[in-house]
Amino acid sequence: MKLPAALQRNFAKFDNLSLRERALVSAAVLIALVMIWTVAVFDRISAKERFLTGEVDTIQNAIATTSQSLSDLATTDPTTIALNKEKKLQGELKEINEQLASRSGGLIAPERMVQVIHDVLAHQHGIALVSLQNKGVAPLIQPATQPAATADAAATDAESQAVKENAGATGDGPYVHTVELVIDGQYLDILDYLRALEALPWRFNWKVLELAARRYPLNRVTIQLTTLSMDKDWIGV
Repeated sequence: MKLPAALQRNFAKFDNLSLRERALVSAAVLIALVMIWTVAVFDRISAKERFLTGEVDTIQNAIATTSQSLSDLATTDPTTIALNKEKKLQGELKEINEQLASRSGGLIAPERMVQVIHDVLAHQHGIALVSLQNKGVAPLIQPATQPAATADAAATDAESQAVKENAGATGDGPYVHTVELVIDGQYLDILDYLRALEALPWRFNWKVLELAARRYPLNRVTIQLTTLSMDKDWIGV
């Protein structure tokens, strides 16, 4: 391929230069090419990179702002507060029920309490039964009260709904069943009877034990025994 005349003349001049001059010219041409590449390509790439970096920073700032807004909303939104409170109450209730289940092992069933008391009395001498009655059934965990009205009506409504649901959960038990037993007898006979109750294979919870002196040598003792059950129904005395 034949080169243009002007280019041939320049090559001829380059060939006539000394080795040192050729090196200087080559370096100058190389520097010129690098500068042209920098202006034409590299600066555009750098500008694009700076633009994209700015866009990324803007998006990251927007995400951080949105996350903070959501976090603030989660701590101030009445519905979220009520749901978190309900979840906490349900967790506490579950823990209490588990503790009760582990501690109530061996407690006598409510429907057997009266019969067991009569059976023990039948084998005791010197004890007279004055009265035997149940004292009703009560939930072990009282339902939470409705919170007082606040300036924020939405928060009050949400919290009230959570409390109602939690109260409904606690309404499923456990229940405390109480029997009151009043007996007359001499001190040692009464003591033997109490020991016989304690020696039973089933356990009671002793709620009340009151002794009142009567005409010597008799004493009157009032005893209240309780047990737990998930059933609120009671077989009456």
